[in-house]
Amino acid sequence: MVADEGAALSCYSVNHGAGRALGRRRAIRELDQRAIDQSFDEHDILSNCRQYPKDEAPAAYKDFNEVLRSVRTAGLASEVARLRARFVIKDGDSPDD
Repeated sequence: MVADEGAALSCYSVNHGAGRALGRRRAIRELDQRAIDQSFDEHDILSNCRQYPKDEAPAAYKDFNEVLRSVRTAGLASEVARLRARFVIKDGDSPDD
C-alpha cells in the first residue's frame, strides 16, 4: 500500500494488531494445529517451524480484504500490489511479553 492524503492525520500509522480476529491466547486454545499445518501444505507455503504458531495462523486474523477496504475507506492508503506468501520464518526465542 502507499500512503494517501489522510495518512498524515494518523502520523502515517495504523494500529498494530488491528487485523487480529482472535487474541493470542484464544487462538492457541481454539485453533486446530493439524488444520493450520495442512493449509500451509495445500498452499505450498514453507515454514522454519515444525508447527506453525497457532496465535499467528491466518485464521487468527480478520479477513484481509476487509482490513484493506477499511484502510482505503479511511483515506489512509491505497493498494498498489499484492504479494503471495511462499515461506514464513519465525524466531525461536521465547516471547518478550
